[in-house]
Amino acid sequence: MQTEDMIYRGCVIRPLVTTAEGGRYTAAAAVTDREGETRTFGVEGDFAEPQEARDQAVELAIAWIHRRNVVSDHYVRRS
Repeated sequence: MQTEDMIYRGCVIRPLVTTAEGGRYTAAAAVTDREGETRTFGVEGDFAEPQEARDQAVELAIAWIHRRNVVSDHYVRRS
């Protein structure tokens, strides 16, 4: 099941939660950046509640956005 998209620092985060065996849940997140490039992340583990799985997927996506912004902010192009 796809949950509601969110915008974070100009990127669109699409959390995806799926039902696993035994009524547990797994999650992934697709992140689309300002240039339209999309990257998908899977979340390790299984969760008792779908909201918990979604929260972990969003947290992983935000962490990736932060790391990417830090690298981009320090990148200097030399001619």
